[in-house]
Amino acid sequence: MRYIIIFISIFLVGCEDKNPYEGVEISLVNLKRFELEKISVRSMVLLDRNVAFAGSDATFGFINTENQTMALSNLKNRGVISDFRSVAATSEHFFMLSIGNPALLYKAEATGMEEVYREEHPEVFYDVMDFIDEVSGVAIGDPIEGRLLVIITNDGGRSWEKLTWSQAPKVEKGEAIFAASNSAMAHQGKKLWVATGGSKSRLFYSDNRGYKWEELSVLPLAQGSMSKGAFSIAFYDERQGIVAGGDYEYPEVKEGSMALTEDGGRSWEVIPADRSIGYTSCVKYIPNSKGNALVACSPLGLFFSNDKGKRWTRIGDEEYYSLLFIDEERFVASGNGKISIFKIVKK
Repeated sequence: MRYIIIFISIFLVGCEDKNPYEGVEISLVNLKRFELEKISVRSMVLLDRNVAFAGSDATFGFINTENQTMALSNLKNRGVISDFRSVAATSEHFFMLSIGNPALLYKAEATGMEEVYREEHPEVFYDVMDFIDEVSGVAIGDPIEGRLLVIITNDGGRSWEKLTWSQAPKVEKGEAIFAASNSAMAHQGKKLWVATGGSKSRLFYSDNRGYKWEELSVLPLAQGSMSKGAFSIAFYDERQGIVAGGDYEYPEVKEGSMALTEDGGRSWEVIPADRSIGYTSCVKYIPNSKGNALVACSPLGLFFSNDKGKRWTRIGDEEYYSLLFIDEERFVASGNGKISIFKIVKK
């Protein structure tokens, strides 16, 4: 009996470790393309199986992914001229946060958008926002006087508080966060990771919902100027993750544009240039892929990996800024003047 149990255990472990995408190639079917004239969208979030987004020119909207329809609106009638680069959601509410001065954070209600936070400063600029659970949310912005801006909610987004200057992560001169796709921050449970770029590219970490931060590692990506660094980070679990970026002024340069971790971001393995993409604005794991399959977007197109991000192949030629998976077969890509719903077809 003991040998049977050992055999079953080995068999089950083998099944759990099997890569469901091993040897799999994919193609994309564009199920629906929404044209958004003169609107750039860099941030989206899933609401059940639907998509909420916000973008330039004070614009926001909602996509029903089942009947593939869109409702579009803006806040111009309230005198808002800001662009929105960060969105987040609980199961009940959608939030969007503007860049620039003043920073405006809105919560969607049945009666319309309600302002729940405002910050005025000549240098204020928020880049990323996410909810850890139904009550805890975090937004992070570029530094003022050498410290990143961090605001936190613990009541489901009804109110927000700002960390003191001494509590916030300390950064170098010229180091900041990129608001390219609302994906420079990732979370697993109550753990948070935030990646920076510019003069220095580093990973900051919090294990208590954003109240306390530590520098976890210096990222092995291109850095040293304002166009270089980490633009997107994703974790499949608390240990396996990927960081992507590079130099947006030279998107075809592949050196220092991607790296992988298996220890929660404390150490990184650089993806060699001949297996990488070049400048990448957003990278996401395909759900239920056991961390093996990913999709990324860049000015050079859409890309796919079936080996945890070690090698990439192009699956689309159009430029998109941000990605959001609806399920393991469908994802939404947003960019300049467009949002598309794609279906993944395995070959």
